[in-house]
Amino acid sequence: MQICLCFMRIHDVMRRQVRTILPSAPVSLARELFRRYDIHHLVVLQSKAVSGVIADRDLLDVSGDPEVKSVMTHPPVTITPDETVRKAAALMTGHGIGSLPVIDDGKLVGIITSYDLLALIAKGTVHPAPQRERPILARRSPKRKSVSV
Repeated sequence: MQICLCFMRIHDVMRRQVRTILPSAPVSLARELFRRYDIHHLVVLQSKAVSGVIADRDLLDVSGDPEVKSVMTHPPVTITPDETVRKAAALMTGHGIGSLPVIDDGKLVGIITSYDLLALIAKGTVHPAPQRERPILARRSPKRKSVSV
């Protein structure tokens, strides 16, 4: 039985436990949270409202220890729990981002990442695709020697 991913809803696949950080926090704290929890995205909250998102790759070129608000993605692209997985994929692809905070009635209720979407596609796959034998092209004839006249 195949499940059509285009009709699946975000609330079915989102992660409900979301790690957050304050915009005034130092980048060193964000790095520590990424390492400690083995995650790649943090949602930036200010007064219980989502004000941005920071990804581990946003910190690759950051030197020193500035505040998170100086490197976060603002305003964040968000999605609601009733939207489709297909729309989430389209938003991530269109904006070149790897995660979407899930917002319901103005409250953060979850997060969905590109990893979650890939895991959903692979769901039910016990074994990786078998290696196919590579076809051998027709045997080439020996190179012809040029005849000088």
